[in-house]
Amino acid sequence: MVRTPTSNTTTSRILAKPKSNSKSKSLKSGRPPLLSSNSTPSTTSHPSISSKHTRTLIRTHHVLQKRLAAARLANDTPLINELESRLSATGGLQSYQLASTVGQSATRGGDSSRVLVHWLRSEIDTRKSLTSSTPTTPIPPLRILEVGALSTTNALNIPNITTVRRIDLRSSGPGIEEADFMTFPTPNDPDGKGIWQGQKGYDVLSLSLVLNYVPDARGRGAMLKRTTKFFSEFKSTSKTLLPAPTLHNSRYLTPEHLTTIMASLGYTHLHTKTTQKLHYSLWRYDRDKRVVWIKDGGQTTFAKKEINPGGGRNNFCIILDEDS
Repeated sequence: MVRTPTSNTTTSRILAKPKSNSKSKSLKSGRPPLLSSNSTPSTTSHPSISSKHTRTLIRTHHVLQKRLAAARLANDTPLINELESRLSATGGLQSYQLASTVGQSATRGGDSSRVLVHWLRSEIDTRKSLTSSTPTTPIPPLRILEVGALSTTNALNIPNITTVRRIDLRSSGPGIEEADFMTFPTPNDPDGKGIWQGQKGYDVLSLSLVLNYVPDARGRGAMLKRTTKFFSEFKSTSKTLLPAPTLHNSRYLTPEHLTTIMASLGYTHLHTKTTQKLHYSLWRYDRDKRVVWIKDGGQTTFAKKEINPGGGRNNFCIILDEDS
């Protein structure tokens, strides 16, 4: 997760395409057309959006997006044009962001990042104590990269304790960089573009409902693999947030299977919280664990395989292969 300023021991650091030869293909290639960037989603300008409407909009958006990815894979130009038009008619990514933002408002269950802050409470309290006891000795803040950020005012903002960098495919306001995680500069990029605030890497990586937005299974595997490149230490922590049905009602994925996939990348499961709609999980990354996993002959590729058969289940899947 994080390295405490007064100890040499490391706690956990935090961490959510059609098949291609590119290992980090831009996610934008699988995304719907965007609305004009001149307008920004605002929950205050849409106070009357009902819970049912936001759920329907998000569900429709995901269904059309999945069909669009399949049409692009098949090079079906007429269907591509039709689906892009339908996505634009429903408001595109801007409306999807609006629905998601409204869903995280105080009247709809609140800020999901509060769960992450709760899981980091021990580290946060330690840093607060050190800051109070040694006010003349600056304590390095927790460096957090939030992927899929919708707000700059969530619970991750803790004065003198955290510093947060926020990115999303389409910025919904000042303080959120418009960037694609799959092409976002990594800390060790030779051109130095991955350095932020004069330092390399992050202590915490948060994937907020972005893994499920990737339109195909291989792209999701590639995203999980890429997370390991962003930590400032060999041992770090990552948080993922997924719709609950992607893990609990899928033919191809279960919490146990996800744990095995993550273990093959060097992650250890720390915490889980599942609500009716969402599945939160916290993972510790340790590069040495991956080395041992491979040395011991652990599985490193995961194909699409039915592991949870039954009627009424969805087809959410994560594929991890050498090309991911």
